[in-house]
Amino acid sequence: MWTEPKVDWTSGDKVKYTDYNRIKNNIAYLRDMALELYLDFPFEDMGDDKTGVFDYPYADEFTKLENNLNSLKQNTFAFDNSATKQWYENQRTPTYEDFNRIERMCLNFYNGYTIQKNSLRRLPFRLGNSSHINEEASEYAPTLFAIMAESSSGETNYIITEDG
Repeated sequence: MWTEPKVDWTSGDKVKYTDYNRIKNNIAYLRDMALELYLDFPFEDMGDDKTGVFDYPYADEFTKLENNLNSLKQNTFAFDNSATKQWYENQRTPTYEDFNRIERMCLNFYNGYTIQKNSLRRLPFRLGNSSHINEEASEYAPTLFAIMAESSSGETNYIITEDG
């Protein structure tokens, strides 16, 4: 489920485990959106949600967030061209500027995928069921190609085209 990101972090803001969960779950949601529009691509497991104030994310978990945002950018469309970072143990932790960058990236990808999804062209009619198509097309098999597409309602539709 998409949760509106916080894009107005200030230097006085403290990061809570719920903020981390929101960011992590939004990135997972973005991957689901991307898979509706693009082919599968590499994506790191970000683990379970944090459950309390003493369950603060480690450097490698922040790196996974960044790596997954970079994977979205590299394998779909670069709706946000911000550079991602790598985080290391016992080093500097993300600042409010980093959280603004990460959450803005999430929002930019969300808006971009939403526009792409709403812009997809749909056929206004159904082309028939598969058994009817198979019977009719069998005599033309050497020159016809069938493209199977699943509609948003779960129905399987076919598009028949001639060679080429």
